[in-house]
Amino acid sequence: MLRMNSLRLIFFVLFFNSAILCCDASTSRVLIVENLASPGSIKIAHYYFLKRRLPAANLCTITCPATEQCSTADVVRMIIEPIRQCIHQRKLKIDYIVLTKGIPIEFNDSSWSGFSIDSVLTTMDNPLPSHALNPYFAATDRFSQHEYGIYLVTRLDGWSVDDCLRLVDHGLATHPGPGPIYLHPAPNRDVDGYYETNQTIRIAAADLAQSDVNIFFDQSDTFHSIPEPLDGYYTWASNDAHFDNKMYQSLVFSPGAIAETVVSTSGRTFEDHPTGGQSLIADLVADGVTGCKGYVSEPLVDSMAHADILFDHYTQGWNLADSFYAASRYVNWKDIVIGDPLCAPYASHPKRSAAD
Repeated sequence: MLRMNSLRLIFFVLFFNSAILCCDASTSRVLIVENLASPGSIKIAHYYFLKRRLPAANLCTITCPATEQCSTADVVRMIIEPIRQCIHQRKLKIDYIVLTKGIPIEFNDSSWSGFSIDSVLTTMDNPLPSHALNPYFAATDRFSQHEYGIYLVTRLDGWSVDDCLRLVDHGLATHPGPGPIYLHPAPNRDVDGYYETNQTIRIAAADLAQSDVNIFFDQSDTFHSIPEPLDGYYTWASNDAHFDNKMYQSLVFSPGAIAETVVSTSGRTFEDHPTGGQSLIADLVADGVTGCKGYVSEPLVDSMAHADILFDHYTQGWNLADSFYAASRYVNWKDIVIGDPLCAPYASHPKRSAAD
């Protein structure tokens, strides 16, 4: 206890000193949330707070079960209401809410069972029905909570606290890496409703090919391991007929890289390295990805991020949160977005079309 108190004292000295530093407009729009019941959550939240130099009021403290699943009553009482109070009582103008490892990811009871806490939190000030159309879907302008009535919620989560701290470090990337964006529409999925998702991958490849962004558009029926660091990744992962888990876990990503996999339960857990089941985005975080999207339970294929919107926006200099949410059709649903919402490595190096 003495050691923990000493650590917290050191933090608060840094905390208030950091408030003196100049905070740009973007950081004032971010709320970072720590769970006092989770030492890991505290460490991650404080690390992000200091790295991003957030204003002092933008650290929100809650106390809730440090489990991945949580009852509706506890989510409302211990997570949603305290976060709402942090924003409104402090009169903060928040666009982005960042949750941390140690804060539950999924409801486990009542009509919300199987829903993502993150996704439900997006609409806490603007109640929408479950599986509601995201008002920011396919947006062509940068996000504002005042304009769209929702919050964009991301989280810093992975197998370990160290993985989460690396998400923070990589989120500060100021330029894209040299590696390709790897795009692979699975040939075995060109049927029924799956075809549309494959088409968004093909459209993304065609659009990016007209710019100076390095891409690897793989139309083969082989699931590849890519030896070079990637700047982006979009595949069907374990839903690919030729999926190889060892290859999937051996990927390497450049700082600032983002990913999506067309997998129903890719965000179902960030604990204990389960064996079996569908592929998990926690493995991509361990591989060094900076941002990715997953699902706590079956969301239906039209919930997946549209590859064409996602990579177009991101490579045009949009930040991570705006890019993933503009590419995603629903809120109050099953989605989880991982990463620093402000990460925008292309902001100073946006893609250029062939006509530029």
